[in-house]
This record gives sequence, structure tokens and C-alpha cells, in this order.
Amino acid sequence: MSSYKNIIEWDYEVLLDLPKEESSELEYKSSKIPLDILRNKISIAASSFWNSGGGVFITGISDNGTIDGGIPMNKGKQSIRDWADNAIKLTEPLGEYEIYVIEHEAATPNIDEDRVILVIRFLKSNIVPHMAYDRKYYIRAGAHSDGATHFQVETLRSLRQFTKPNIRGVMRSHPNKPRIEELVIISLNDTVALDVKLTFDPFPLALKNHFIDDFPLEIPAIDKNNPFRMDISGFGFREQAFGKDSVKLILEFKDVLGNEYRVEQMINPNKNLQPMAIGEDINERLVKAIENLTKKI
Repeated sequence: MSSYKNIIEWDYEVLLDLPKEESSELEYKSSKIPLDILRNKISIAASSFWNSGGGVFITGISDNGTIDGGIPMNKGKQSIRDWADNAIKLTEPLGEYEIYVIEHEAATPNIDEDRVILVIRFLKSNIVPHMAYDRKYYIRAGAHSDGATHFQVETLRSLRQFTKPNIRGVMRSHPNKPRIEELVIISLNDTVALDVKLTFDPFPLALKNHFIDDFPLEIPAIDKNNPFRMDISGFGFREQAFGKDSVKLILEFKDVLGNEYRVEQMINPNKNLQPMAIGEDINERLVKAIENLTKKI
């Protein structure tokens, strides 16, 4: 998918430079296809691309990669963008996608007046499998969208467990050491984060003076039942340990498939801390509160 990112930056020249042949990441549909039929083909494309790692679907280009006039700007009173949005929503569950249209201009001789080229990018999905309008599942096989076998559907369904790890740093008063404050890295979902590297920018003063050579800390794994805990400062001495300004907590980690992630989070040394339960019986209210906060951010 790296070749087809940022479709909102596409223009007529990009269309001319596209490969002439379709691929596992690229599908063309001719302008000659009636919209009622095209609607179903968009749903099938959504299913197959989401189930296969993502791809781009373009209407207004023939199978040989030639721009062939474009499709109407509107379907009745509905813009073609809204119409395409409804066509995609025939697929369940919905994954992430982007819609873009390239309109007729003086410099676009192959796009007819009042016509557009419709470009839809389907992003990689972690909630596979996706079912098309006809209650069937599809996968991308080379330049074609083929019906998925029962085994393939079950394999896709098993991949749901490999969602992106979601880990977060929390400062709290230590539950067993009076007057000690600690940093805890917790997981907000059931996916394990592997090969976690933890560091700060800038370094808290106490760590900078005594432990800077030990960073980044390397933690083999963090999951919901195995958080990482680290004493940071004594009660009342947080400003001496951190300084007056917030510091950035940086977490780099992998999922079980080897995909790499980086999370940055600000820690404010001036916020009051409350005792909280974290461990094998993680406080569900804490997890939900952080999830809600993350969504709002």
C-alpha cells in the first residue's frame, strides 16, 4: 500500500502515471459500468481489499489502464462521493477508507465534462473478515477479487487477535512503599507488546544524573496481566526528580507479527497522584477512563 498513499494529493498526472495493469493493490473499473452494478462491485472491492491488506479502487479507468471519460458527478440528488460512501457501507464490518474524486478541467481531455474519476483507498484492517453486500467474503488474488473459502475466512477471523498493542504510561502513588511514586506501563487491550523500549525526552533530572546510560530500558513483553513498574521519585520530591516542565515518555514496541510502533506521551510532574490498583486484576475503571481519554484526544 505504500505506493498508493495520500490519494487526496492525486491529480490527472498521477492517473496517467498509474500502471496499465491491475494488481493485488490496484483495481480499475470502466466508466461504462452502470452505477447500480458498480455499487455492488465497490462493496466486493471493499471486502477483498480489507481482507487482503488494503488497496485502491478506481472507477473511470478501463481494464487496460486508460482513462475512459469518467462517471457522473451525481446520482440523482446525491453527490457521487456520498453515493460511493453508501456503497461501501454495504460491507460489514466497516473498515477504514478514503474517497477522492478528480474532476473535469481544461487540462484533463480524457475526463468528460460533468464527469469525475472516483478513487477509493481501502486501508489495512485489523477487524477482518469483511462481508460484502451479497453476504459473501472476498480476498484479493492477484488482479482479481475471488470468493474466500471457509478455511480462508476462519484464518482471517483468527487474525483479529493480532490487533495493535495499546500501551500507556500512568503515574501513581506506590501501593506498598509509602511516599514513593512510580511509573506503570499498562496495556489497554488484550494484545501483547513485545520488545518494548522505554525512554524519556528530556530525561528527568534524577534519571539523567544517575541512570542515563541504562536507557532505553528494554522490556521483553507487556500485556494486560503483566504491566511494567518503575519507581520514579519520593513523595514531595517529584519536581526535583523531573524538573518543572513536562517530560515526554517514549515507548517503542512490536506486535506478534513484527510490526513496529512508537507512542509518545507527556508526563506532567505537577499533577497530583492518587493510589490506584494495577496488576493481574487491573482496575477496569482505570482502563476505561484512559480509553475514553485517548478517544477524545
